[in-house]
Amino acid sequence: MSASPTLVAQAAAHLTDCRLCPFHCGELRAQAAGVCRVGVASFVASEMLHHGEEEILRPAHAIFFSGCTAKCSFCTAARFAFRPTYGIPVTAEMLAQRIVQRQTEGARSVCFIGGDPAPHIPLIVETLTLLGNRRTIPAVFNSNFYLTAAALDLLDGVIDIYLPDLKFGPAVGHAGCGETLGAMPDYWAVVTGCIDCMLARGRRIIVRHLLMPGHFECCTAPVLRWLAERPALEVSLLTQYLAPSHVRGPLAGSLKKLEIEQAKTLAAELGLRLVR
Repeated sequence: MSASPTLVAQAAAHLTDCRLCPFHCGELRAQAAGVCRVGVASFVASEMLHHGEEEILRPAHAIFFSGCTAKCSFCTAARFAFRPTYGIPVTAEMLAQRIVQRQTEGARSVCFIGGDPAPHIPLIVETLTLLGNRRTIPAVFNSNFYLTAAALDLLDGVIDIYLPDLKFGPAVGHAGCGETLGAMPDYWAVVTGCIDCMLARGRRIIVRHLLMPGHFECCTAPVLRWLAERPALEVSLLTQYLAPSHVRGPLAGSLKKLEIEQAKTLAAELGLRLVR
């Protein structure tokens, strides 16, 4: 896919009046004072040929942006997810050159990751537009998918594969895990709504679900059942949960073998289209 100059201008407008996620920080973006604290410049914490992604994507040219719209208490990338100026500032020209380089080195996809790539949509749109037909590999948007309709419309002009994280289950009579652990109000409705929107547009979507210790009933089971109602979705079960040293409580523990087996058994029973 490629974007038009009009789409680039529409994306750039969010640098000074940001409406890319449900926090709608608006003009605070220009002062780096929004929820994610990403300003006009985008910082990249690291980029590399990454062999840890799903098989169809690897080796992936993984571009890790600094800053995030969530505040997950167990974040393993906190050093740059919560520090939006970590790393080096990049321009579209710099990023485009590196993408071409990584293609020649064998990258089978270019994956925009974070933190979360949502605040960096203006740069992503501009970069992919600059690349044009020099890009011969799919562009992948790997995000918490806590997005707005405006963000989805911008992405739909440039992204080939969507890789949303659906970590948390729905709230049932109380604040859900997306709200309490991720600090994302109305998490379930927003993220599942965005997935459904892009599914209705016929886009390729691989939904990731991270298994978390003690969260089978509240998160994993309802997430897998919801996914099973949408057979066009591909699903990636992530079983490599690793608690960072700052975490306390149940999430400080390790994922148990029984929890992994429960998830795999339910996924098989539901007939999910699992990818590795």
